[in-house]
Amino acid sequence: MLSRKHKFQVAGAIAALALLAFAASCTGFFVPEQLASITISPTSPNVPLGGTTQLTAYGTNTDSSSAGNITGKVSWSSSSGAVGVSSSGVLTGNDLSSTPATISADYQGISATASATVCVQNGTNFTITLDPSSVTVGADATATATTVVSGISGPVDISAGVTWSTSNSGVTIIAGDPATIDTSGLTITGSTPVTIFAVYTCNGVNSSFQTTLTIAPAS
Repeated sequence: MLSRKHKFQVAGAIAALALLAFAASCTGFFVPEQLASITISPTSPNVPLGGTTQLTAYGTNTDSSSAGNITGKVSWSSSSGAVGVSSSGVLTGNDLSSTPATISADYQGISATASATVCVQNGTNFTITLDPSSVTVGADATATATTVVSGISGPVDISAGVTWSTSNSGVTIIAGDPATIDTSGLTITGSTPVTIFAVYTCNGVNSSFQTTLTIAPAS
């Protein structure tokens, strides 16, 4: 006959096995989520220079159910030092760049990307500088656009992000940093002032400014 101590040992072993079986059944029932895709919002953020923008990552499981907000679960990275990204998906505008930064979010072997650019928000004293300020027909001039940003020393060159136009169809502007003003299509008989227009846009806010280029007939 089994002793009382042995009976307790057997009973304890049976209880332990039952607990393990219960745990195994629970694990089998509650299958961990497995992602099928990740979506980043917004997909093409404009990050203010010296400021921040929050990205949010959402997941969809393989059974098409929503995994919800997984921003804190994904691993974030940036392809460019112009745009920094934190472990919580916060972008920082470190520098202006004509090439967008690719922001990646990775989790469970699934990845998604967003394309981030840096722009100047809340700039003041938008200015166009011409070199030279007067030319003869057929000669080129350059235009550089700058603005002042609070907390940043000196004017910030925003030429690459400006949309240019002129008051005379014979004068065209080739975008660049600086932009090139082509006067070869102009026909005049006397000194002619031509207005150079610039529009700079950051996060839906347009800043318009202008200057005047004086053009003289070719000798």
